[in-house]
Amino acid sequence: MDKQKKECLEYEESSGNVFADLGLDQPEELIARAKLLDDVSALIQSCGLSQKEVAVKLGISQPKVSMLVGGRLSAFSTDTLIHYLSILGCEVKIHVRKPRTRSGIFRRKGRIAVS
Repeated sequence: MDKQKKECLEYEESSGNVFADLGLDQPEELIARAKLLDDVSALIQSCGLSQKEVAVKLGISQPKVSMLVGGRLSAFSTDTLIHYLSILGCEVKIHVRKPRTRSGIFRRKGRIAVS
């Protein structure tokens, strides 16, 4: 690429959530689910078993395992990913922090995060 073309390139810095940057609905839920999927995929890839063996242990088909490893986010719900993490030996904790007062209910939207 020549120097003139490099100067013409425009970019936008990410907010840290690509789903929000793309204007998708429920971006915090999507990024949380993506992080869960990434954890499931990494565990599957590091366990040393074939996709067929993983499928038997998870109680799903081998093509579903392939979708997990391939990062097909739309194919899995948050509940399903948490279930798989449990089967894979993970301790999954969900922490709910309620509004401090009754007047705080519906005042603002909370947030969803996976750490």
